[in-house]
Amino acid sequence: MKIFSTLVGFLLLTQAVAAATPVGTYYQVNVTNPAAVVAALDAYADSPTGQKNPATVTLFQIMSNGTNPATHAISVSFASAEDMDRSRALNMASKDFAAMQASMAGAMTPVSESMFRGTGISAGSPAAITSDNPVARFILMDVQDPAAYVAAWTKMMASRDSNLPSSVNQIMAAGTADTDHVVSIVANNMAEMMALGDANQGNPAWAEFLASVDGIRTIEDDAMVVRVKSWAN
Repeated sequence: MKIFSTLVGFLLLTQAVAAATPVGTYYQVNVTNPAAVVAALDAYADSPTGQKNPATVTLFQIMSNGTNPATHAISVSFASAEDMDRSRALNMASKDFAAMQASMAGAMTPVSESMFRGTGISAGSPAAITSDNPVARFILMDVQDPAAYVAAWTKMMASRDSNLPSSVNQIMAAGTADTDHVVSIVANNMAEMMALGDANQGNPAWAEFLASVDGIRTIEDDAMVVRVKSWAN
């Protein structure tokens, strides 16, 4: 498995991130009792440990992901690696966390997990998302030339007539999965996401982008999700 594609790409991404780089873990799970998962996360968030935890937890329902058996995804993100360390220390000795794990074990089975970090490479604005249940597309990739990919992506995004947020982030570890980057695209609803796709098809810069990245990246996983609920302090 390849964690960092090339030295050039690693240097590019290192320069793009600040000292307090957002990091997190993305879990794909097969859920048999969605209500129980929400209840377990609610209970933990209201617990003494949950009230002190710096994590932002988001539960997604997966609408489409091909043959992947996951039905839901859980993103646990932090403003910095220091916050991730603090969260882990809180949870290690926490009966609240153990209770949440026990409750969720009977309602879901894990499919995959990956650790990610922000790069600061983005377009659009989070302010464009006003829905409580936005949709997102997560495209996990194996990128052979990160510097060339980011240059092509940035050029293409600058041509868009849209303020919907999108970003390129780095996958630091994903087990045996051959993925090292993920592109996220967010819209308020599916109609808005489809309209964005239609606009791309009519944009010459989109065709140029596809030609530019052909041969330097392989799409390993492509999922459309909708946010169910988020928890944060």
